[in-house]
Amino acid sequence: MKHFTTLLFTLITLSAAAQGTPQAKEILDKAAAKVKALPAAEVIFTLSMENPEEGIEETHNGHAWMKGNLYRLDLMDVENYYDGEVIYTYMPDVQEVNIKNPSDEEEGFLNPATLFDIHNQGFTQKLVSHTGGIAYIELTPTEEKGFSKIGIWVNTADSSIRKVTSFGKDGNQITISITRITTPSPLPSDAFFRFDTAAHPDVEVIDLR
Repeated sequence: MKHFTTLLFTLITLSAAAQGTPQAKEILDKAAAKVKALPAAEVIFTLSMENPEEGIEETHNGHAWMKGNLYRLDLMDVENYYDGEVIYTYMPDVQEVNIKNPSDEEEGFLNPATLFDIHNQGFTQKLVSHTGGIAYIELTPTEEKGFSKIGIWVNTADSSIRKVTSFGKDGNQITISITRITTPSPLPSDAFFRFDTAAHPDVEVIDLR
């Protein structure tokens, strides 16, 4: 789940690079600025996982929200919340919620101020093609990662992200396809990004803080 969450927010906040082709950076910067300008973001997407050698082919629908340094992600029958202080992972099937403090790495990752600056470090970038109004850009990590590259497809007419794919070195290919990114109306309250244990008395609370 952590990998899926990382990939999703890589897509939303554009993990582009400070080095590489200027045209690729300009396209990604415009797309990032479009999302950053929203007071809050609601994202509808599908996530697919493929590994031909292992016979893996799965598709899942997902729903995510971001506001300030808060987020909620519903994916694969798990609800993930971050209220700016703690992470809640709610599993309805087993009526259990885990509560934990984020690690330093997770805290930096969850802070949009950090996320929106990721595109200035960590990757080289290349504009591979630009046809039919869709730019395809490949990001290659400058340090050892579990994936060889990330591909991002951008509609340059409106600077919207269409799709992002992580090409894993283990043969796993994870793709997030965006249906839409909009401003939710009304804007969600801060409480929306916190799992309400009092409202779910039958849920077992495992506090890992």
